[in-house]
Amino acid sequence: MTMLINAFDWNDIRLLLILQREGSLSATAKALGVDVSTISRRLTAAEKTLHTRLFIRTHKGYQATQVGLAFLQAAQHIYDRIHQMLITTQSNTQSISGTVRITSVDFIFSLWLFKQLAGLKQLHPTLNLELLHDNRDLSFSQSEADIAIRLAKPASDAELLMRKVGEIGWAVYGHADHEPLDINEWPQQAWLSYSNDLAHVPEMRWLQQLNCANPAVLQSNHLHALIEACTHKVGLAILPCMLADAAGLKQLSTGPVLFREVWLLSHRQTAQLPRFQAVYNWLLAQFTENAVLLRGVKQA
Repeated sequence: MTMLINAFDWNDIRLLLILQREGSLSATAKALGVDVSTISRRLTAAEKTLHTRLFIRTHKGYQATQVGLAFLQAAQHIYDRIHQMLITTQSNTQSISGTVRITSVDFIFSLWLFKQLAGLKQLHPTLNLELLHDNRDLSFSQSEADIAIRLAKPASDAELLMRKVGEIGWAVYGHADHEPLDINEWPQQAWLSYSNDLAHVPEMRWLQQLNCANPAVLQSNHLHALIEACTHKVGLAILPCMLADAAGLKQLSTGPVLFREVWLLSHRQTAQLPRFQAVYNWLLAQFTENAVLLRGVKQA
């Protein structure tokens, strides 16, 4: 047993966990900042040391074997414990300082939250934020993110604290001088949409149900690009009311046509550490104070 412990390279635990998540050698190499041959060599060495196959290569990429799944589950637990130990050791419980990583879809940061950040900096001048623009569910346990803002209710996870903090309203918009349209005229108009890789989001499903006469005249996975295209009369778009109204676009629907829930996530083990708690509470306050703006329902 001692020989096996000494023979196994403990640095490979993180490598194998990332390989499971990414599913390819190239993506794992990119995540770790090394070349593909290094990943391949370390995988081979780990399997040789353990005398078993941890992964098999399929048309979908690298997938863990049954033995590999059991190993990775135990490895994740070990990784989590080490991560927690390091965070606890490094945290200064007497002051709110250090780095907090927040992940969210791009527009939450660039088109709304940036405007609020000066207030947080005044409250906690030694606090640093790292903003990660990403739609993926970045891992809390692997130090990729400390707090996440999600536009859908996450799957249940005993390791996470999850709280619904608001709703964002989406409505139909055209350029500032657009003539009013009856709802029956919408399918015949030129439309803007997200790219097909976002076909699963509620806005895209709403467009699909509209049964437009023609495909979208422009697709983009950047909301800012859709707002700009709508401003320049390229087509209609379903957009967050708070952003479209601020851009001076004309709302063609009578209020929002759909709402998306906003959820705030943090890791249960680190949520009580001062810097994480401070940022979490600040974010909660921003969503509470801007609830009406986010929903996009005009006040009577």
